Amino acid sequence: MIAARMGRSRKRPLRKDWESVKDQVMREAVLAKFTQHDDLRALLISTREAKLVEHTTNDSYWGDGGDGSGKNMLGHILMEVREQLQ
Repeated sequence: MIAARMGRSRKRPLRKDWESVKDQVMREAVLAKFTQHDDLRALLISTREAKLVEHTTNDSYWGDGGDGSGKNMLGHILMEVREQLQ
């Protein structure tokens, strides 16, 4: 939660290349999380082939925008990582 709060703060400037690297940064972070925590890896794998959705009205890029119109990039990345770990 601390990292998420820091990322939302606009007191720190974004990297100039953020738009071009953000998906890969998230992939690396999610992969690290699920390879370092056996319990979380097992939980992710237990979702089998389910579509994973970050359901939130606050974010239409990483989430679904609350109404399904968002990109749900976090959900897509979670499914990619799940496939890698199986």
